[in-house]
Amino acid sequence: MADDASSVAASTSTLPPSKLCSKTYKKASQLFLTRRLQEALVLLEPVITASHGNDDHEVNGDSRVAPIATVPPTWRIKVWNLYVTLLSAIIDLGPEEGKKTVGQKEWKTISTQVREGSIWETVVQTGYQGREGSVDAEVVYNLGTLLLNHSPSQTANQQRLETYLSSYGQPNLDFEEHLNSPTSSLRRRVNGGTDTPKDLAARVRLIELFTLHVLPRNEEWDYAHEFINLSEVLDEERKEVFLQTLEGLKEEKEQGKLRAAALQREKDAELERQIQEAERQKAEDAAAADRAAQQKSHKRSGSEVDYGIEKNHPNGNAKGKKSADKGGSSKAGSSSSRTAVSPPSSKNVKKAEKPETRARQSQALATVLRNLVQYLGKSISNNPLWFVRSLLFLLGLLFALNRPNVRERIRKIVGSGWQKVRGTVGMGVKVSYI
Repeated sequence: MADDASSVAASTSTLPPSKLCSKTYKKASQLFLTRRLQEALVLLEPVITASHGNDDHEVNGDSRVAPIATVPPTWRIKVWNLYVTLLSAIIDLGPEEGKKTVGQKEWKTISTQVREGSIWETVVQTGYQGREGSVDAEVVYNLGTLLLNHSPSQTANQQRLETYLSSYGQPNLDFEEHLNSPTSSLRRRVNGGTDTPKDLAARVRLIELFTLHVLPRNEEWDYAHEFINLSEVLDEERKEVFLQTLEGLKEEKEQGKLRAAALQREKDAELERQIQEAERQKAEDAAAADRAAQQKSHKRSGSEVDYGIEKNHPNGNAKGKKSADKGGSSKAGSSSSRTAVSPPSSKNVKKAEKPETRARQSQALATVLRNLVQYLGKSISNNPLWFVRSLLFLLGLLFALNRPNVRERIRKIVGSGWQKVRGTVGMGVKVSYI
């Protein structure tokens, strides 16, 4: 595709500047409408680029003048406006799509020229031989719009528009240009470029672009207000409309700042609320963990069982035993003194037992049984396998007791043990008599 555009450019290079610009413009317009941007750019470059060799396009022996600089204003304006529009479309593609369309290096070069504003100087030097005030108003408007849409800073745009607006009404001392177009050029310079309704409309559009778009982007509100009031091109009605529009833009921007500040405050408040909520949730989780640890420690302490001894009275049984020993010794002494007269009887021993001792014994037995039941329940819940083993052991013991020889052996062992106990008790009775 690029080769086709190059061949077309080579075939038209021998034409006069006017025919060259007209044919190039028509072909490049068709390529642009069909989104063949690279081919359109390649086709326009020979027209807007100064040649470096001797050819038929030399102007007064200067071979460095581009063909676009020698054509009538009609074709010059069309070609430059198409070129500016083409550059804007290429930048709108973005880095990835621009790399595919025109190449990475070419896209970066075009983007840099537009963002930094150097494209304006290229147009002035190539198409108007360095005369800032000679640039056509339509071209200036498109250049200003290009920088307004794609340049991050509007400083260069403001400076260029200020220079152009200040030099637009000054007389041109280039007699060569006056000889080429003596009537239109001189009349445009003397009247400040507002001699026709078309020139006046172009001038008003430039002032609108400068005061209502470029200066507000640079926060030059007072400068814009003063420029509108002192403008000789604007009538009173247009001045009133421009001033109202400028005031509306200022209020809208201030409201936008207020909305942005309010939105930022809401975001900060939401962030603070989220931080507080996270801290509160963290504190609640820590408290819940502490409570769970405390409950776990309470369960562990409650699971410890003291078999046969009450925790509330740890020394009660010992005191009872000591008192029982003392009472027994005293009673033994008295009984020994009484045995000389009469032997003790079982009725007197039964009368000596107190109800309180029986109550304590029954309470101790109940405590042991209760602790045993609790221990069995917790052991079964914590270790079911142990319960199964115990149950199997009991069943095995019952099966063993059902056998006659086992029962006979147990009976003999119990009988011999009982005989020993009876013999021991008898010896104790005899000693107490003695």
